Amino acid sequence: MKHILIAGGSGLIGKKLALRLVEKGYEVSILSRKPSGSNHYYWDPSKKEIDATVLHKVDVIINLSGAGIADKKWSHERKLELQNSRVGTNVFLFSLVDQLPNLKQYICSSGINAYGYNDEKIYTETDTYGTDFLSQLVRVWELSADQFSAKCKVAKIRTAMVLSSKGGALGRLMPVVKFGLGSGIGKGTQASPWIHMDDLVEMYVFAVENELEGTYNALAGFDSNYDLMKTLAQTLRKPYWLPNVPGFVMRRLFGEMALMLLNGVRASNEKITEKGFHFKHTTLKEALNDLLKK
Repeated sequence: MKHILIAGGSGLIGKKLALRLVEKGYEVSILSRKPSGSNHYYWDPSKKEIDATVLHKVDVIINLSGAGIADKKWSHERKLELQNSRVGTNVFLFSLVDQLPNLKQYICSSGINAYGYNDEKIYTETDTYGTDFLSQLVRVWELSADQFSAKCKVAKIRTAMVLSSKGGALGRLMPVVKFGLGSGIGKGTQASPWIHMDDLVEMYVFAVENELEGTYNALAGFDSNYDLMKTLAQTLRKPYWLPNVPGFVMRRLFGEMALMLLNGVRASNEKITEKGFHFKHTTLKEALNDLLKK
């Protein structure tokens, strides 16, 4: 079986993906700044430091690294951090390519916010990048991953909001809704693309097993912000009555980052489904029920 190296394997997605790959019979190693297991190996890409012990065995690298897009306001310093945590890790890993003689595939996480914002359009992977900060971040992120195409197959997974009961966006929204304070944002009609954690994990497994290359949208649906919040409130059996938070309030609170919250992205998942991938959770109501009523 293939030996898979996961960068960012200590995060929310990485932990679950690593367990699933081991369950499937793969040998899995994890790069971590704070190694805590027998299959963990130290690295700090910002310092260009890595324990290279296992590199010669690796068949596939999955890079999930990246500081949280919505964790902090986008100051100039934060923007640099968002870029360096993505582009910088790809560049550092590529600098080690001579120590990766068996590498056959490089899989890089990416963002569904690649296309800009236009509610009139459903984007496909062939559409061009938008001109806003997030779209351009995705552009340079993916370009840095494409360096590996001279060595092996490269796949980029443009990921929507990941629904998980363990954290992420849903983890930040649930406390607000549980207090009965859930509401839409801005006009509320903007699309909120999403994917169930289990489906995202299976999509990475599918990419490995089918040796995919190219760019793939990872989303199961793109319900409106209003429907997302209302469905979450219904699932938690909480009231949903407050008016939407006005756009000017969001801009005052979050600055430029409010653009991402007040505008949506609608994208197609046909490219991955045409490859034979099947989403298990295809409606928002069912996905939230699965996550929150277990």
